[in-house]
Amino acid sequence: MDAARIRPAAPADFARLAEIERSAAAHFDPRDLPPALAGDALPVEELAAACAAGLLWVAADADGAQGFLLARRHEDSLHLQEMDVCPRRQGQGLGSALIARAEAAARGLGLSRLTLTTFEHLAWNAPYYQGRGFQTLAAADCPPFLLALLRAEAEHGLKRRVAMQKPLR
Repeated sequence: MDAARIRPAAPADFARLAEIERSAAAHFDPRDLPPALAGDALPVEELAAACAAGLLWVAADADGAQGFLLARRHEDSLHLQEMDVCPRRQGQGLGSALIARAEAAARGLGLSRLTLTTFEHLAWNAPYYQGRGFQTLAAADCPPFLLALLRAEAEHGLKRRVAMQKPLR
């Protein structure tokens, strides 16, 4: 298999991104990711909006998309809304390359940090991001949009979630 490269997503990628998202979600314990959520994928409208804004990237090789990252701008932050890599391609640096691309975009926009929410107890979640320079935020240090995201996630049955940031300045 060829090495993957990071490129902007295109509408032709959207169906494959949903497959990647669902295949990655299948590896979560139902106590962490309720089954009703595991089968969901980002709405096409959300993918299209992020694509149009230049905030959706894919890690692709000769076989097509193998991972993706969708970001949103919030105030002085670029928020990593969703990142998934095909289970068979995990551990090959695709996630790190996608994060690096998002970081470059955030720096280009003059933003001060990357943010995300994730599971605190899963090795491929908070500990993974800590290894890439992210720090867990106490609730008192979270900007309002992150607190709102954590509340919404809790309302959807997600537990043991944390907000994290990577300062860029």
